[in-house]
Amino acid sequence: MKFDQARIRLEPLSVSNCLDMAALFVRQYAKPVAQLIAAFALPSCLAVFLLSYYYEYDLRLPVVLFVLLTSPMGVLLISGTAAASFGEPFTWSSVLRRSPWRIVRLCALGLLLRLVIGAAMAMMLMEDWDMAIRILVGIALILVPGVWLAIRTGFFVERALLADLSNHAHETRGSKLIRKQFGDLFVGGGMIVAYCGLLWIVFFFVCDLAIDFLFQIPIFLARIGPDGEMWFLIGGDPKVLCLMTFCAFLVYPLGRLAWFFTYVDLRVRRDCWDMELQMAQEAERLEGAI
Repeated sequence: MKFDQARIRLEPLSVSNCLDMAALFVRQYAKPVAQLIAAFALPSCLAVFLLSYYYEYDLRLPVVLFVLLTSPMGVLLISGTAAASFGEPFTWSSVLRRSPWRIVRLCALGLLLRLVIGAAMAMMLMEDWDMAIRILVGIALILVPGVWLAIRTGFFVERALLADLSNHAHETRGSKLIRKQFGDLFVGGGMIVAYCGLLWIVFFFVCDLAIDFLFQIPIFLARIGPDGEMWFLIGGDPKVLCLMTFCAFLVYPLGRLAWFFTYVDLRVRRDCWDMELQMAQEAERLEGAI
């Protein structure tokens, strides 16, 4: 990757601009993104369906699978995105061949961070505690270490992959920038999560209606009755859990790419990446002229 071969706009971006850039990137590289979704979503859906059907696992199973598997999925996605953004092709053969051990190391670190956050937040599920205590503990753990750790370490993949672009010490300044802009990142990340959550609900209902119309297989809406079946279906029905899992993996790349472009926006606003790119291009032009 070379900084002066940037293929994305290095200019300040709002949250909506980051989401637009993510959608454009998904459209531009639809094939590798679809391959990545299929590689993670299909085995997850199969596992959710079989385990919930034969062993009566509930909603917690797809949640755990999604939290754990989106870590390596995000590492692979951003590895290809960073390469495509700065002058290299986005193919899985080139991504895996370029730096396989770094990808393995980032996946291991991502899983460790997810396990730390998940283990702390799992305390709110302790059945021996009173409901009010569980709610208070859950809120506290969502904020610390949940949100705090998620934002402070949320760009560790981007920082590792983009550290080699040039010699302006990304790693030493990245943590300082994230610490100073924590509030803005908290608001922007919350908006991205809210948008992807709404998109996940829309995809779920659209897929539900489409499957019912095309294949006459009722999944959720067609099975809701007056006796409270909705919560029963959401909590443990294999077909509903499978579709919820698939739609979650379908939406995740958009949110993860928007978060990547949030990092690019942070470096442009606070680290003058746009000016550095212009100087690098001008230096290359002058060198060619001489």
